[in-house]
Amino acid sequence: MGARTTIRTYQVAARLWLTAAVLTLALPGSARLGVWLPLHLAMAGAVSVAIAGAMQNFALTLTAAPGPPAWVVFVQFVGVNAGALLVAIGYPSRHLALLAWGGAGFVAAALVLGWLVVRAWRIGLNRRHRLPLALYLAAVTAVLVGGTFGALVGSGVWDDPALWGRLRSAHLTLNVLGWVTLTMAATLVTLLPTVLRVRMPSWHGAATGVALALGVAAMAGGLAAASSVLATVGGVTFAVGAIGIGWMVLKVVRTPRTWPVPVAGKHLILALGWFLVGSLLLPFVLAGGTTSFARFRELFLAIFIGGWALQTLLGAWQYLLPMAKPGHPDERRRQLAAIEFAGTLQVVALNVGLVLLTTSGAGWVGETTGAVGAGLALGGGILALAKAWAFGPLSRAPVLSSRHLDVWGA
Repeated sequence: MGARTTIRTYQVAARLWLTAAVLTLALPGSARLGVWLPLHLAMAGAVSVAIAGAMQNFALTLTAAPGPPAWVVFVQFVGVNAGALLVAIGYPSRHLALLAWGGAGFVAAALVLGWLVVRAWRIGLNRRHRLPLALYLAAVTAVLVGGTFGALVGSGVWDDPALWGRLRSAHLTLNVLGWVTLTMAATLVTLLPTVLRVRMPSWHGAATGVALALGVAAMAGGLAAASSVLATVGGVTFAVGAIGIGWMVLKVVRTPRTWPVPVAGKHLILALGWFLVGSLLLPFVLAGGTTSFARFRELFLAIFIGGWALQTLLGAWQYLLPMAKPGHPDERRRQLAAIEFAGTLQVVALNVGLVLLTTSGAGWVGETTGAVGAGLALGGGILALAKAWAFGPLSRAPVLSSRHLDVWGA
C-alpha cells in the first residue's frame, strides 16, 4: 500500500467518523449520553484515525524510509477503527465485553503504530528530524496509558467515585493533551510552513518537546494520584512547551512569503491560539486540585477539543486531502482553490462560535448566547467538513473567484 493510498484510506475513514459524530447530535440526549458519543466519535474515531494515517506518512517522509508491509498497515487500520466502534457500542449499551475488546483493540493498534514509527526511524536514510519522531513516540505512549485508563473508567471496576473521577481526568489529559497534542505539535513543525509555503525557521524545538511530554506525564500523574502540586508543576511545564510552540508559529507567520494565507493556514494558526490560551489557563486550574479540574471540564472540551484538536484536523484536511489526491498539478491547484470558497465565513463562524461557547461556559454570558455560539461553531465546522468531502466537484463548479484562484496560483 503506497503512502498516498494509505493516507487517503485513513482520511476517508476519519471523515466518516466525524460525519457520524455530527449526525449523532440529532439523537436525544439520553441516547448519546449528553456529549459523550459525539465526542467519542470525533476524538477516538475521526481524530485518532486521521492521526494514525498521517503519523505513518509523516514518519516515512521525514526519515526517507521504505513503506511497511501492506498487511501491517491493514491490521493497524482495522484495529483502530474496530476499537473505536466497539467502545462506541459497548459503553452506551453497558456491554462491558464489547467495551473491553474495543479498548484492547485500540491499544493494540496504538502499539502497531508505535512500531511503525520505530521501524521508520531504524531503517530510514534521514536522521535529521529527531524531534517529530520523538514526539510521535511520546504521543503513542500517552494513548497507551490513557486508553487503558479509559477502559478501566468505562468498565466501572471500582466503586470508589473519587478514584473514578481522578482516572477520568487523567484519561482526558493523556488522550487530548498527550496523544492528540503531541502528535499535532510534531506534525505542525513541518505542516504549517508547508501550508504557508515558507521555509521552516530555526527554534528551540528540543526543549519545547521535552516540556510538553514531561508536562503531560506530570499532569496525568498528579490528577490520578490527587496530587495538586505534581499536577500544577506539570501544568506549568506544559505551558512552557505551549509557549515554545507559539514562538515557532510566530516565527513562521513572520517569515516573508509570496502567497496569501490560505484557509488551511488560518485554521491552523487560530487553533494554535486556542491551544496557547488553554495551556496558560491549566496551571491555575490544576492548582485547585481534581475538583477544580472537573469544574473546568466544559471549558477544556471547548478549548482543547473544539478550538484546538478539531480545528487543526479540519484545517489540515483543507490542504492534505487535495494534495493526497492523484492528478495533474493544475487540477490539484484548482482543488486547493475550491477549498478557499466561503473560507472566511467558515473560519469566522467556527472561532466566533467557540468564543461565545467558552464565555458561556465560564459564566460570563447567558446560556442563550452559548447556544448561539454552539450553532455558529457547528455551522463553521460542517462547512469545512462538507468541503473536505466535495472539493473535487466544487473545483469544477462556476463558484470560484479570481481571489480563490490566486491563493494557489490556479
